[in-house]
Amino acid sequence: MYRADFNEARSPVPLEILALLLRSDEAKVAETVLALPEAQRAALALYCFGRCHMRSLGLEVGRHCSERSLESVGGSAGLILSRQAQSAEPFDVGSSQPQKRRISLARFAA
Repeated sequence: MYRADFNEARSPVPLEILALLLRSDEAKVAETVLALPEAQRAALALYCFGRCHMRSLGLEVGRHCSERSLESVGGSAGLILSRQAQSAEPFDVGSSQPQKRRISLARFAA
């Protein structure tokens, strides 16, 4: 029996479109999302951005949204998404070298 999770946000687009976007290249994503109304596009960007496994798709969709529409749909989260989407830097790339923490025993020597 199917049980709805009432705490889970609903996708702003049909699941078929979401599945298509997840397996499409950038050109196909752009073509598909540009056919959506601006508010629906912004809602889709925020929906995807809020899920780890779809965050890159959220950024890609967010590139095709105005800052104003992202802010009106998502508030401060929309502004953050807009700035990250327009930035040329990847959102999840950290330092390539892991930072080793220096250990000092000096404070325990006394």
